[in-house]
Amino acid sequence: MKRKFLKLSLVSLLIGIVVLMAAYFCFHFVTDEGITLVWHAEAGKPVVTFLIGVLGVLFVWASAISAFISVIFFKNEK
Repeated sequence: MKRKFLKLSLVSLLIGIVVLMAAYFCFHFVTDEGITLVWHAEAGKPVVTFLIGVLGVLFVWASAISAFISVIFFKNEK
């Protein structure tokens, strides 16, 4: 069971990193006109970027919690 939680932690962390990278892309490259290849210092769609960022942080948090569960509640498997 410990290995399953560690695998869940790893998968959640990878998904969280990908979602946070998507939030970075939305912050700098998405405007009201659509997707551009020009880097912008300010967010064109700040609410959408914020919501995507929150989703990414939730995945990272789920990764940390599942790692803590595997360490705290399950003994080492042989």
